[in-house]
Amino acid sequence: MQLSRQDLTDLFVRRGQDWSSKAIAAALDNKGVDITTMERVRGLKPGAMRNVFYRRVPAYESAIAEAIGVEPEVIWPSRYRNKNPHSNAA
Repeated sequence: MQLSRQDLTDLFVRRGQDWSSKAIAAALDNKGVDITTMERVRGLKPGAMRNVFYRRVPAYESAIAEAIGVEPEVIWPSRYRNKNPHSNAA
């Protein structure tokens, strides 16, 4: 049985849900990057960027998303729902 690319993605990431830290790490690894290196390059203390897995940190979210090649909204949709111009929220 052959799965489509989207079906394969759905095995690791659920559309509309935040990516798990493991999915983010795997996506970064696929790009040849890791959080520790990103911290070092930015002059951050070890573990600093890991805060992004527990709370909103826009600078870190943007850096990680850029490294993966997607918008932060794709990785953390729950953090950006109110910024969606097509949202039906009143």
